[in-house]
Amino acid sequence: MSTNYLKLISNNTKRKERYSDNWLIKINPLAIAEYIQRKEEYRISWRAARAIANAKISCVYRDLVLEEENINLSEEIINADFEEIDES
Repeated sequence: MSTNYLKLISNNTKRKERYSDNWLIKINPLAIAEYIQRKEEYRISWRAARAIANAKISCVYRDLVLEEENINLSEEIINADFEEIDES
């Protein structure tokens, strides 16, 4: 019984690292926000610069994951506006 448990633990550590996950770990959103603020000559707030940085990071991460998963979603699906569903 204990050997089966050890096999389960050892199998979980052999998970292949994905490029997108490693990329996301290495990205520094605060450095990107600072770059955006400097590029805009400090005309935008720090909060807005962080929001822009996070949005750009999300878009790139989405594209990396979809590329890794070989999923070709149409632009219509990716950029779709979601409507609320009335569950009455």
